[in-house]
Amino acid sequence: MSNQFVGAFDLSGFLAVPSSLKIDYQQAWNTYNFVQLYNSNVSTLRNGGDKTWTYYNFKNYDESSAFTTGQYLHLQRYPNSNWATISKD
Repeated sequence: MSNQFVGAFDLSGFLAVPSSLKIDYQQAWNTYNFVQLYNSNVSTLRNGGDKTWTYYNFKNYDESSAFTTGQYLHLQRYPNSNWATISKD
């Protein structure tokens, strides 16, 4: 999942983060971006009248957890932005 739509991932404010944790954070960041972008597109299509599209379903608990972690990382990095989950109609 490499789609990024807001800001680049960086480790500003983190000191001496192990490379394994950095990789986990990057994956979580990208998972959040991918799911939000996907659901935003689906929301636009559904609001336009095409109800055949369905919102993203997480593959497993790990992916769901990565999404939540990614959301948290976005909140920490850009605290004045709206990182709420896309509402599903």
